[in-house]
Amino acid sequence: MPTLPKIIALGTGTADTIKYTKTAFFIQDEMTNLLIDTGGGSEILAQLDHCGIALNEIQHIFITHKHIDHIFGIFWILRFRGAAIHSGKAPSLTVYASAENIILIKQVSVFFLKKKVLDLFDTKILFIAVDENSELMLKDWAIRFFDIRSDKETQWGCHITFPHTKTLTFIGDEPYHDALLRFCENVDYLFHDAYCLERDREIFAPHDISHSTVKEAAVNAQKVKAKNLILFHTEDKATFEKRKALYTEEARKEYSGNIFVPDDGDIIEIK
Repeated sequence: MPTLPKIIALGTGTADTIKYTKTAFFIQDEMTNLLIDTGGGSEILAQLDHCGIALNEIQHIFITHKHIDHIFGIFWILRFRGAAIHSGKAPSLTVYASAENIILIKQVSVFFLKKKVLDLFDTKILFIAVDENSELMLKDWAIRFFDIRSDKETQWGCHITFPHTKTLTFIGDEPYHDALLRFCENVDYLFHDAYCLERDREIFAPHDISHSTVKEAAVNAQKVKAKNLILFHTEDKATFEKRKALYTEEARKEYSGNIFVPDDGDIIEIK
């Protein structure tokens, strides 16, 4: 049986951050890996290199939604991974996204990618549309995709069961609500957005942009009995250089499990 996976935080910031990379997380064990979101541009390549992740070894990519801080890195990945696939230096790649976002990726790619890469689409660069019935195996990982019921636009999350029966749920960058309970209840690792501290909610107005405070994320994690809480998608103005301590302190008041506030480049070992 494979060793337990690890989570590498490539990007933990919101769209307007300049001190953190935009959202991207890499999950891997020795057999399987998955990149969840790709950040906001070419920065994803630097983060992969910084964290020792070979671009040509990425097996699967999941795009949660079409906001530029989550999707634009895909074009840089496709540019260089596609060239490597074309020259026989890298294996095929699979991208999971909504049907709408697959169309978007293909349409935008026409303007920026070479024909030799575009010709790999749907042959060696595969696009798999996800919906509420999407349940599949990534080798020995069981993954279920789900609509997070966004108030803004369609956004997808995922629930993963690893071979050791450990579980992980990524609910995108919007707050948990009860329609997601079956994917979150008693989960081992829960990703939850935490735009700002409760004390700073008047400054950042997270509810106006469908985001949460740290306190709210912690209350939600306690409610669903998650064992570990990963806080991400944060501001970089009021708490920079103190984020880990301040976020942990606030979350601890509401949540009794383990709290992770990863910096870009941090590794979380699933246990």
